[in-house]
Amino acid sequence: MIRPGLLAVTLAVVGCGGGSSNHHGESAGGGGGSPTPSSSTLGGTAAVGAAIQMGTVTAQCSDGSGFTSTVTTNADGAWSGEVDSAGLPCVLTVTGGTPPVTLRGYASQAGTVNITPISDMVLALATGSADGSWVATPASWPDTATVNANKTELLAAMSDAGFTLPAGDPFTRALVIGDDWDQVLDSIQAAIDDDPALTDYAALVTLVKDGNLAQFPDAPGQGATDPELPANLSVLTDYAGTYTVIGNGVGDPGYCGGCGAANRDHLRGSVTISAQGDVDFDTGIRFPVADIVAIDDRTDVPTDRRIAVNYGASDSDERIRLYLNSDLEVMEIIHDDGQGATTRALIQEDAGDPDPEPGAELLSGHNGVAVARDGHVWAIEQPFIETFMATTSKRQIRANNFDDGDQIQDTTPFVGDEQLLWAQVNVAHGNLGTQLCGESTGVSMMTADMDATPVVWKTWTATECELSVDYHFGNGATEGRIISATLTNDKDTEQVSLSDGQFRIFIHTGKEGPMPALADNLSHILMVDSGTREMRSGYFIEGKTPEDGSHPDHYIDVKVSAGSAYPGVGTYHCDSSSASVSLAMGWVTISSPLFKFQSSNGGACTVTIEQSAARKYVGSYTATLIGPSFDAFGSGLSQGDTELPEAERTLVVHGAFRNFTTQMFHAANQGNEGPLGSEAHGITLTIDDGSTHFTAGETFLLASEPSSNGNNGYFNRPFNELPPPVGELRMVWSEIPMAVGSYACSQDVGGLSPSMTLSNPAGIPYGTVYYQSGVQNPTEGASCTLNVTSVDNGEVAGTYSATLVARNMGPVLPGGDDAISVSGEFRYPNTGP
Repeated sequence: MIRPGLLAVTLAVVGCGGGSSNHHGESAGGGGGSPTPSSSTLGGTAAVGAAIQMGTVTAQCSDGSGFTSTVTTNADGAWSGEVDSAGLPCVLTVTGGTPPVTLRGYASQAGTVNITPISDMVLALATGSADGSWVATPASWPDTATVNANKTELLAAMSDAGFTLPAGDPFTRALVIGDDWDQVLDSIQAAIDDDPALTDYAALVTLVKDGNLAQFPDAPGQGATDPELPANLSVLTDYAGTYTVIGNGVGDPGYCGGCGAANRDHLRGSVTISAQGDVDFDTGIRFPVADIVAIDDRTDVPTDRRIAVNYGASDSDERIRLYLNSDLEVMEIIHDDGQGATTRALIQEDAGDPDPEPGAELLSGHNGVAVARDGHVWAIEQPFIETFMATTSKRQIRANNFDDGDQIQDTTPFVGDEQLLWAQVNVAHGNLGTQLCGESTGVSMMTADMDATPVVWKTWTATECELSVDYHFGNGATEGRIISATLTNDKDTEQVSLSDGQFRIFIHTGKEGPMPALADNLSHILMVDSGTREMRSGYFIEGKTPEDGSHPDHYIDVKVSAGSAYPGVGTYHCDSSSASVSLAMGWVTISSPLFKFQSSNGGACTVTIEQSAARKYVGSYTATLIGPSFDAFGSGLSQGDTELPEAERTLVVHGAFRNFTTQMFHAANQGNEGPLGSEAHGITLTIDDGSTHFTAGETFLLASEPSSNGNNGYFNRPFNELPPPVGELRMVWSEIPMAVGSYACSQDVGGLSPSMTLSNPAGIPYGTVYYQSGVQNPTEGASCTLNVTSVDNGEVAGTYSATLVARNMGPVLPGGDDAISVSGEFRYPNTGP
């Protein structure tokens, strides 16, 4: 039986080393500066359900080093800092803050590291210590594999206690306050409150660090199992799988001599029992697990071993029976409909399909990794390439044999009772032809016996293998075959051999159906009219990961230009103007360009600007794009890449675009981020009259930036769900008089002319003034009033109100709505005389 939430963390059991990259950068709450080549960025969220606000995060790394600067959590619990890469792994500790707690997290490599009660309990279990005293002695730290194994144990105990665990690794998945994993954190505290044996969280940590996971408190409001299902459901689901039918028991009584002859034929070649307990027995005969009334377990009866699944109140009602031999293998499955009709299916365990023909297509033209053993092919279509291996000497392609809901896709046992969780192929970067196992080439897999207690995980590594690579691009594309491989595991002396296999990651297939209109939060949609070897069909949304199994760092970026930074409404042709369309695809890296399709390579394009406000515009386009050859400037091709004939790199597309968005940006906490407070620096921003981008009645809280000082104030509020550098709301005040009084924008006050601007992730600037030839001019319809009530103790404080206008933006905004009215209070530093 597969426990929910377990499979999603297995990828961390065997680390591949290295760091990670992100097309849009990392969202950060503290620290600062770009990492140097020898530093690594760590960042994540500190939370106990509620965000830990203004907590101090420290790093204790294995070489004794720590963060390069002070790191503090923000209002959403987010934090970020830099450590020396050579110092990894590091233990992260959050202290103080609101609420005032001490929790620990663990980072084995750069990237996201959440600090929560889950990470804290895993480390307590791994070290047998609840007080963190072990942190001071790096030599005694548990290694990454131990931490991951204990993470699996804890999550299994929580699942058994009735907690619903979402997909993803709670250590490294982006954690947002209020999301599924954050609700699990809330449930932990609720479970402590409901359990009379636990006084507080410290008592739970003590229980966990002593290994008493069976005593983990039940999830609030539910037991460890669905009360509507039989408690012994695993008696049935232990036999999940697809069974081949070799007879129907008509005339021949079959395996069960006392069951009577069948009076209804079995019309299909198999019977399937799902991992959840659904049974698909016959054409039109399917039994959902929710209909099970009771399960009778008679597997210990020597003369009549069976499992009876009743869908009614008694044995005379509808039921299914599984008859077993002395080895507890299914020999016959019988369905009684409760009306006197019986269907019998004699079962034969699959002896294995014939070995696939050498070189046969195993992935049905899709991306993935396929492995073959004893005639069975596991074709796994959820592949990705490790980010840091995109352009190094070794490329790693891994595919997971489970979906986002942690359900194994191909349940056929790989060896014994063990199921295949993932398969990985390593190939030397840029080398075509035969590759033998070595430093950069190999095959590895993970299997698990999910029914064992505890679960048995095995990592298999090839001691010998032969691969053949026949297609390669520097943009992340790789295709080839596993000719043969012999693998051993890390638990026993057993070996397995692979007779054939295939790996591929380069085909991009977009979403099917007609191209939709641009949504509020989108700036580009591309539709493939005629595809290439790498881009097949469908439509793609800019900024979204291709929904075809590619890795999240594999992007498709489209750039459309009418040939001017301020295009007017009209049609522009690339053969008679500087209009252009280009598409870049593959790994987003700093050191090498992407693989580019361009109209300038000999294609054609028409760009139509339908609405224009000079800097901001909306339009559409059609284009024929030609992929690069080795002699094309900036082609993105590199040594070892396969050059395609022009017919296979000619792409015909059309699409819609704009260089801004019209999405709404909302305040947290149901539209209210609270008052400024008696000591905080920053401003409140209440939307008195909304616009295209803001809803009336909502209040944002913007923190004061370090550069704020007296006459000039700078304030920001990040949107953690949006990628930087545009993922923030930022207000700038200029030339504010430092004396108590009331002041209007754009009016001369002793040589000062107060102004306000507000930028947002949509790319539309709102303000009270604009500059022309370096001269400040008031924006028509805009105004503001600042009431400075205090300029004491190194601070300036007061209230304000304003009408801010997005100058000249009305033509591209819905309803021409280009103004916003706001008000609030402010307090920020004043270190002047």
